[in-house]
Amino acid sequence: MINKISSKDNTTFKYVKKLFDKSSFRKKEKKFIVEGTREIDLCSKSKFEIECIFVSDKKNQNFNYSNIETILITEDLIKKIIYRESEGVFAIVKEKKQQLSDLKLNKDELILVLENPEKPGNVGAIMRTFEACGFKNIIMIDTKIDIYNPNTIRSSIGAVFQLNVFKMNSEDIFDFFKKHDFKVYSSFIKSKIKFTEIDLKERCALVMGPEKSSISEIFMKNSDELISIPMFGNVDSLNLSVSTGIILYEAVNQRKFS
Repeated sequence: MINKISSKDNTTFKYVKKLFDKSSFRKKEKKFIVEGTREIDLCSKSKFEIECIFVSDKKNQNFNYSNIETILITEDLIKKIIYRESEGVFAIVKEKKQQLSDLKLNKDELILVLENPEKPGNVGAIMRTFEACGFKNIIMIDTKIDIYNPNTIRSSIGAVFQLNVFKMNSEDIFDFFKKHDFKVYSSFIKSKIKFTEIDLKERCALVMGPEKSSISEIFMKNSDELISIPMFGNVDSLNLSVSTGIILYEAVNQRKFS
């Protein structure tokens, strides 16, 4: 028998709403919410554990997860949880333990470092581009952004589940890069070195700073090169996800077509 939630006073609904609203609660519970059939499929294929699936009582959803608990929820309540009303489905998913020390690095590994990113939607868009380029490892530095923020998941179109995403502080990251022989290239708008002038075919880390400010002093001092994207109009900066995508595809061009 499939349970049904029809009241906002339902204990399960309150729990789900808190997971949706509170990053601190997601961190405590080590769980998060995933909306949409495609994203739930990607979770399953990426070996995340799906705890249960919620389906709108107004939608006719067919799933291949017969071993996972399915709960019906009224249309007015599900709208308080999900963004895409046409989908009418979401799941509670458990975090997957990932350790940076467990990574098997390729000799030409490219790691993306996002220093203090400010907007979950931008982070999700970057993840989508990063995965499209065929790269796998992202390190987020000194940020309060929740990796599994609903906006991040939605903007990534599920790419977040196919990547390895870690959080570190800026002091520790250079020990890791030195130990594993990474060249570190940091984006800095005032640099005279164009991003097309560096060798992105070798093992390297690409560091992108926050949108409202520059990279921090530690990256200024410890990067192998500071690089910039030329601009020819009147604007003096680019959206973070756009600028990151431009440099990532230069790396792809160098690696695939040179």
